[in-house]
Amino acid sequence: MIWCQFGLSLASSATRQLLRHFGLRWTTFHPFYDRPDDVDLDCLLLFAGGSMGSDFLPALRIRQAALATGLPCTILPQSFVTPEPGPWERVFVRERASLTHAPGGILVPDVALGYEFSIPPSPVHERAVCLRLNGHSAFPHKKYPKKFDPAAWCYSPEEYIAFAAQYQHLITDRLHLAIVGLGLGRRVTLLPVSYHKNRSMWETWLRALGCEWAERPEVVRC
Repeated sequence: MIWCQFGLSLASSATRQLLRHFGLRWTTFHPFYDRPDDVDLDCLLLFAGGSMGSDFLPALRIRQAALATGLPCTILPQSFVTPEPGPWERVFVRERASLTHAPGGILVPDVALGYEFSIPPSPVHERAVCLRLNGHSAFPHKKYPKKFDPAAWCYSPEEYIAFAAQYQHLITDRLHLAIVGLGLGRRVTLLPVSYHKNRSMWETWLRALGCEWAERPEVVRC
C-alpha cells in the first residue's frame, strides 16, 4: 500500500492513523522523485483533504505524475471544484455538492473527522476569528485587512491543534481548523469559502456534530 501525499497536514496525519488502524502496509511515495520499481507497489493513495479540479498546480501535477506510473490510483476524500478526469481506480468524495463533478464518486467523511485527538487543556482565550490568506477566500483583503490565518505559521498538526486548544470559540473559513475545534470539544462557527466546499461539508456532516454556520464573521453572536 503506497500513499502519495503533498505536504504535511492534519489530513495526512489522520490518513496515517487510518492506515495503522486497519493494519495496512504503506510508505510515502513521490512520483516526481521515486520510481515504482524501487519499492513493492500495490497502489497509490492520493491526497486526503484537498480540492480536485482546482487551480493549485503543484498538486495537479503530482496527480498527473501518479497516473503516469500506470499504477491503480485512488483519490482519498476530497472536494471537487470542477471535474478532473482520471482514470482513477476509485474516488472518495467528502461532501455531497462535489458528487456533481465526480460521477461514480463514493461519499465518505473527510479523514480528519476520524482523527484521534488527545484530551486538550482548558481554553485560555474567549474566541478567535481566523480567515484564510490564500486561494478560495470569500473575504477580500480590502474589506478584511486584518486577517489572521494560523495556517500561515502552523507547520504541523500538533501546532494547529495547540493553537485551536487555546480558544473557547473558533470562527473560521479554514475547514480543518473547524474540524480540529470540534474534535477538541470547542464551539465552532464555520464560514464560507469561494466555492461550495465549506457549506456542503457543514450540511453533509458538520451540522450534525454541533458546528454552527455564518455567512460573515461579524454576524456571529457571542
